[in-house]
Amino acid sequence: MTQYTLGLTRLLGHGRAFSQVLRVPKPAAGAGFTYTNDGYYWEAIDTVAFQLVTSNGVANRQVTLSILDGGGVALATLPSASVQTASLAWQYTWSTEFSNFNTVVALAVTAPLPYVLLEPSFSIKVAVGAVDSGDQISNIRLHAQRFVTGNEGYLLGVYDETDPQFQEWVRARAVVS
Repeated sequence: MTQYTLGLTRLLGHGRAFSQVLRVPKPAAGAGFTYTNDGYYWEAIDTVAFQLVTSNGVANRQVTLSILDGGGVALATLPSASVQTASLAWQYTWSTEFSNFNTVVALAVTAPLPYVLLEPSFSIKVAVGAVDSGDQISNIRLHAQRFVTGNEGYLLGVYDETDPQFQEWVRARAVVS
């Protein structure tokens, strides 16, 4: 088995990793969304971003982001800075790069995201309080640093070049150890 090492992608590293934008399918109208780690990687989530478009039926939606362990128990719940009123399109962004508590500027809500390493089966859940059946969440993006675990686990910082989970661009940038 040939193994390669990848460069560290953050100052506080947990082995070797690569960055990836994770897309979450658009949920049904009137619903939040959940992203669950599928178990192929441990994931350090850097950013969670999405747009919420509210209908004109109900006022004052409150958005929360929760980080859940494998049993569905909340490890952290992070509310947005403000309630969103009816008939608006707001962009929400939680990021590890933000240091201000919660900020609302124009139609954008930004908030800090604590450094969390999502183990397999851990999840991120976004819920909207007082949601209306016409409200719609879209453009969901999670930026993650993905750390290889594989089905049986790998030594810290290495992976098998034949692993189908890795895309060609990752292999092309690998340095032979």
